[in-house]
Amino acid sequence: MKSYMLVILSVVLGVIGQLFMKKGMLAIGPLSNPDLMTFFHIIFQPWVFCGLASYGMAMVLWVAVLGRLDLSYAYPLLSSGYVLVALGSWWMFGDTISASRWAGIIVISAGVGLTAKK
Repeated sequence: MKSYMLVILSVVLGVIGQLFMKKGMLAIGPLSNPDLMTFFHIIFQPWVFCGLASYGMAMVLWVAVLGRLDLSYAYPLLSSGYVLVALGSWWMFGDTISASRWAGIIVISAGVGLTAKK
């Protein structure tokens, strides 16, 4: 059971990282002619920084998962992050999700469900 919690935490932290980085980049705006200072400006934008930290924690947890579960079993479970990112971006940013995207989300969810059945 502990292995599954590590997978879930890794996925959730990865999703949070994506959503936070998006929020930070919306605050910065589109990039034009990025240079070294732009890079530092992006990295230290608070939302981007928290997103990167969240992503880093997800990576550490994922390494722990790899020590416990078969990669061929664990890796497909990461695709549940696609579903959560789509739902999170719809909720946080008002992203439009078309019927075909919803269909894809359902297919991904079904695949994760089949993979999780071990």
